Amino acid sequence: MAFRPSKRSRRPPESTELKLTPVMNLMVVLIPLLLTSAQFIRLGMIEINLPPAVGAGGTSIGVPKEVEKKLDLSVTITDTGFYLASSLAVALGEKGEGPTIPKTPDGKYNYAELSRQLYEIKQKALGIFTDTNKIVILAAPDIDYQTVVSTMDATRSIKINGKIYSLFPVVSLGATVI
Repeated sequence: MAFRPSKRSRRPPESTELKLTPVMNLMVVLIPLLLTSAQFIRLGMIEINLPPAVGAGGTSIGVPKEVEKKLDLSVTITDTGFYLASSLAVALGEKGEGPTIPKTPDGKYNYAELSRQLYEIKQKALGIFTDTNKIVILAAPDIDYQTVVSTMDATRSIKINGKIYSLFPVVSLGATVI
C-alpha cells in the first residue's frame, strides 16, 4: 500500500516571468547591422547583361523578320592591349598588326584612347545600326578584375570639354576563345 504525499510537502508552482531584455538588446543591434550591410551589398554591384541563352532546336515557322543591321561591337582585352571588333571588321593597330589600342610604354592600358575611339565609332554608327548602345567585353583568362571593371567604365561614358557623353551603357561580358 502506497502512501499519498502530504499536501504540506508539495509546493505550488512558481510563476516565472520571461526576461525579454536580452532578446530586445539583440534585435536593437542586429536590425541596424543588417540594414547597413544590405546597402553596401547594393552599392557594390556592377550591372552587366549576360548573353541570352539559346535553346536547342528553337526553330520557328512564320513570317521572316526584316534583317536588322547590327554593329555587334566588342572589345577584347589581352595582355598586349585592346582589340576592337564589330560585325563589319576587326580594327588593327597602326602597323596593321597587333592590338587596336596597345598598352602605353609604361605597360598600362590606355583607357582614354579606348574611350576616344569608341566615341568615334558611336558617332559613325548612329542612325545606321540598331544596337548603338550595346557592347561586349571579352577578356583573356589572365586579365585581372580591376582591368575588366575599368574597361567597363571606359566603354560606358566619355568626358569631353567637361561634358559627359554616353557611349555604350549596355555592357555584356564574355570569355575569349584561345
